[in-house]
Amino acid sequence: MFFLNKLILNISSLKFAISLLIFIAFSSGIGTFIPQGMENKDYLESYKNNPIFGFIDGDKILLLELDHIYTSTWFLISLFLLCISLASSSFRKQIPTLKAALKWIDYDKVEKFNNLQLACKWNENEGKETISNANKILKNKGWEILKKDNRLLARKGVFGRVGPILVHSGLIILLIGSAYGNFTRNSLEEYLIPNESIDLINDVSKEKFSLKLKNFNIQREDDGLPKQFTSNLEIYSNKSNETIKKQTEVNQPLRYQGLTIYQADWAISSIILEIDKIKYQFALKPVPEIGNQIWGVLVELGENTKKNYLLTIDNENGPVKIFDIDDFSEKDIYLNTKESKVNTSDIKLIKIIPSSGLIIKSDPSIPIIYCSFVLILIGASLSLIPTKRIWILKDNSSKNYYMGGLCNKNLSGFELEFNQISEKIKIT
Repeated sequence: MFFLNKLILNISSLKFAISLLIFIAFSSGIGTFIPQGMENKDYLESYKNNPIFGFIDGDKILLLELDHIYTSTWFLISLFLLCISLASSSFRKQIPTLKAALKWIDYDKVEKFNNLQLACKWNENEGKETISNANKILKNKGWEILKKDNRLLARKGVFGRVGPILVHSGLIILLIGSAYGNFTRNSLEEYLIPNESIDLINDVSKEKFSLKLKNFNIQREDDGLPKQFTSNLEIYSNKSNETIKKQTEVNQPLRYQGLTIYQADWAISSIILEIDKIKYQFALKPVPEIGNQIWGVLVELGENTKKNYLLTIDNENGPVKIFDIDDFSEKDIYLNTKESKVNTSDIKLIKIIPSSGLIIKSDPSIPIIYCSFVLILIGASLSLIPTKRIWILKDNSSKNYYMGGLCNKNLSGFELEFNQISEKIKIT
């Protein structure tokens, strides 16, 4: 029994909770440093010659579950221990404190007023009902009153004691919601071209709907660098048979029926060329060997003697660069211009088709997490409210009135209020 009490005491301590928070924060930092959710072979190959800190290679990453930290056994255990620590702290400290605050503390002896933070006394005035007058004054100022024969007890802000309990409850719900979300959230990345649609199912509500990209726009700085990407979307719900038009852009995600759609990236999906009076549409692929955000395709040109040419593009407005793969000589072709001759073939750029990169996330834990944030904010706000108490006693033997007060926060402000109340009671 002694060991169990000692264990509960240690788990519910502030030092233990802070240690767990530091450990969880440090682990989360590692999770942002080491890519999560890759194939085992990718870790073995990536960290074979460049181990982290010189000794953590791919084998150790897999052994320590650093490839999926947020769903690893040890990370979940740390979250569970933090929940236990917060809950036990509430039961051991916060709930008893709340219960004590709800009890009326009776100061029925003069000697007790000597130990109070604030205290004063004055002589009894003939014909004045001081206790009754004090009762009216304090009630008008929102104080809760308990009146007795020769004394009065008043308190205010007791509900502020609920604040720490709500904060702990919110943190526990947040931890549970985060752990739940790590196992249930799904993410899908899709590149859509204008007027292309995909069918989706909400994992939570099981509602089926289609997502269609109406148009995609790229805003650029004066130097040509991308400034903002904007996708205009249509969402058609099979359940309600209604079409909703929405817009999403970078840092302004779209939320619909529990799904969150992020504007994440862009690409050049394809180009339409007219080669020797015949139109062709070529799908493009990234060419990282040449540079970042460059897409290309290998095309055979020439009427009699065929020859391969590399066509690349890095801008939705063009131009398309045509490289001779033998000597890498370059020729540029622009939208809606005259035909250009390449190895006896007449080539013309008809259209450039960009695509919008969207990330579609489903996370059933979001309502739980939002609820936890509300509890934490309410609890933190209530925790700022001071709990104040005032006692007034009429000493029948000395014919004096004694008034005292206690406050757990902002004593200087309470002292000013205490003096104002006492002066008003004396002259009333």
